Formats: sequence, C-alpha cells, structure tokens
Amino acid sequence: MHNEKDKNLKNWYKLDNAAKIYPAVRNKKWSGNFRVSITLNEEVDPAILQQALNDMRERIINLNLELKKGFFWYFFEESERIVLVEPDSHDPCGRIGGKQNRDMPYRLRYYHNRISLEIFHALADGTGGMILLKSIVARYIEIKHHIEIPQTSDIISVRSDFDPEEMEDAFKRYAKFRTLKSRKELRGYHFRSPKLSDDRISLITGIISFKEIHEQSKKYNITVTEFIVSLMIESFMKCQEKSSARVERPVKVSVPINLRKIYPSKTLRNFALYINPGIEPRYGEFTFKEITEEVHHFMRVNNKEKYLNAIMCKNLSDEMNPMVRAIPLGIKNIAMKTAFHLYGEALVSSTFSNLGKVTLPTEMEQYVERFQFMLGRFMEGMPSAAATSYKENMYITWTSGKKNKDVEKYFFTSLIKMGIHVKIESNC
Repeated sequence: MHNEKDKNLKNWYKLDNAAKIYPAVRNKKWSGNFRVSITLNEEVDPAILQQALNDMRERIINLNLELKKGFFWYFFEESERIVLVEPDSHDPCGRIGGKQNRDMPYRLRYYHNRISLEIFHALADGTGGMILLKSIVARYIEIKHHIEIPQTSDIISVRSDFDPEEMEDAFKRYAKFRTLKSRKELRGYHFRSPKLSDDRISLITGIISFKEIHEQSKKYNITVTEFIVSLMIESFMKCQEKSSARVERPVKVSVPINLRKIYPSKTLRNFALYINPGIEPRYGEFTFKEITEEVHHFMRVNNKEKYLNAIMCKNLSDEMNPMVRAIPLGIKNIAMKTAFHLYGEALVSSTFSNLGKVTLPTEMEQYVERFQFMLGRFMEGMPSAAATSYKENMYITWTSGKKNKDVEKYFFTSLIKMGIHVKIESNC
C-alpha cells in the first residue's frame, strides 16, 4: 500500500512525451488502444476479480488516473471513481473515452477463463500494460487460492510500497540533447480494401511453436522479431504487386523499441520509441533472404542508444519549446493532428510489437495457460500484428479494420510452407 510520503504527492500528473499525441488525435469513433490478456486454467470469478482490481488500485497510482483537459495540455488526475470489471466483447479494443474525457483510460474484462486489460495508449505502453495486468491477476490468484505471490521486476505486490519511478516520465530523465534526429521519411504503402464498420475489428491469432520459429530465424541468422517483420514486409509487398499500383511505395513495418532494456527505468507509463525497417520495391524484386538482410542491418544500426536518444530528443524538443508550451490546447491539438497525419500511420504499412517471452513465479505459473497481446484498430484500419510468448508457444495476433485478409493469408501460409505448424483462431 502507499506509504506515508504519498500524502505529500500531487494528485495530478503531466502526460509523458509519447502519451501527448493520443488524446489530441482520437475522435468520436477511434482512440489508440491495445490489449493484453491472460488465460487461466479455471473459470474467472468476477467478484474476486473486482476485489483484486480494487486492492491494486490502492497500490498502483496508474490504475487510478482519469484524463482531464487543461488549458495548455491534457493531464492525468487521481480519481475516486469506481472502475467495474465487465464481460468481454466480440469486438475488443473499442474506443476509450467519453464526454469531457470522463472515462478512465482502461477497461478490465473477463470471458470464461480469460482476463483482459484494454488500455488507452496515453496511460502506458505494452510493457507497462503487461506489468499492470500481471499484478492484478497475481492478486486475483492470491485471493482465490489463499497463497502469496512474491513481487518480481514485472509483478507489483499489493504489500509493497509505492515507488515514485513507476510514475516518472522516463523520456525527460534520459534525454541527452546532443542532437536531434529528423522525422522525414517517404510515405509507406497502405493495403487497400473496404473498411469494416467503425465498431468492428477483425482478429486472427496464430498459435505456433516458439522453438520452430526460433529455429527458422536462426537459418537466416536473425532474431525472431526480425524474422516476423521480414515476413510481414514480404506479405505486404505481394499485396502491392497484386494490386498493380501505378506507384510502388516503400513497404515499412514500425517496430516499437522498449527503452527499459537500454535505460534502467521502472516506469509503468510509455517508454518506447519506433523504428521503421522496410524495403523500397522500386529498386527491383527482393527475395525473402534479401528482405531479412535489409531488416537485420537496419535494426542493428538504428536500435542503438545513441540513435534512439536522438529520436527521443527530437520528440521532446517540440514539447519543451517555450513558444509551443504557451499555445492553447485547442491549437496544439490541430498541430498534433497534422503531425500525426504526416509522421504517424502515413509513413508505414503496418506495426509489429513483440512483448517477448513472459515468465512467472512458480506460485503463479501453475494457474496460467497463456498470454496474448493485440493492438487496437488503427485509424486507417491497416492490418498490424503483435506477439508474446509463454512456455512453448508464441501467439501472433493480427488486428485489422479491413474486410480483405490477403496480408494475413500470405503471412500464415508462408509460415506453414516453411514447415512451421500454425493453429488459427479468429473472430471473423
């Protein structure tokens, strides 16, 4: 629970640098969300889940924050509003937020054995969201089975004291401001297809052996993430070739880099930056091996502390400019929407986010069957993928706001042709 020093903490918090764009660009039909899920080996008890959430809200400030609209910036304020767990939806990751931004920036849902946390990206990134979910479910298991689960680096115990680092804006802490990296890139290819209705999202999850995909990656001397990104790029390139587009655009996949692996931060908020490996089709045809080489070398060059810090500093420089800070929020929102249009989804064909292999304490592991991570629907509905691994399996979930499934079909068919067994689940 909170210690005595917490009484002196302010009850409102500035949004971190990465969070500021999301309230500005969301609209009546869309907000940037993602979802992390845990499947247990038993039916979820909603009453106990509610108690677990209530207990963890006493310990974790991030679960008590409500988005507010200020004169110059949006901000988070601690809230006494009750957050109720709710049954799951056939179309997850619907818009989060209501009139005057009164809604809490997350939902906790359940369905049979599954517990899912849906998060507005202004609150946290995927790593922070997974810590929040694992902490809530750990508390649920403690109550349900009368056991005690120890605190780890990614599970917060209800019995621990609040750590101020959990709420820090780590971007500002670690930015060095030696140089700024330009955001200029060519616009990326966008897969064309009729859109689903605004409240619909298609989900296709491939369950595969982590050992099999790891062995396939080793054949190309690349990581599993690089392998999946390469296969995504090839899938989009095939779709662009099939479309007979008059202008062939670069096929790029945006990959978030978890900065906690570079800087020793405990923040539960956003602390990731994006790099965009890709292929320029106008240079000619690329074999899959050539694609893997391009992706591998791009990732090796750009996924380095110095380059990432320069991106971080560029993002912060706009926010910290005294003239920008003095501009009213309404005008800032217009500017941020324009920037999002120029430097956000327009630059890339897709996104792939990999939370990596999930581990649990022995006391908790025996109750958990699987983990899943999915991105919410993108504003333009482009197909995107997210993954996480647990025990022997990897779960790759494609989300899309498009009716046509050619990209996903190419992707999973290619895995099967390589000898990787794939079990498909879908809401389509």
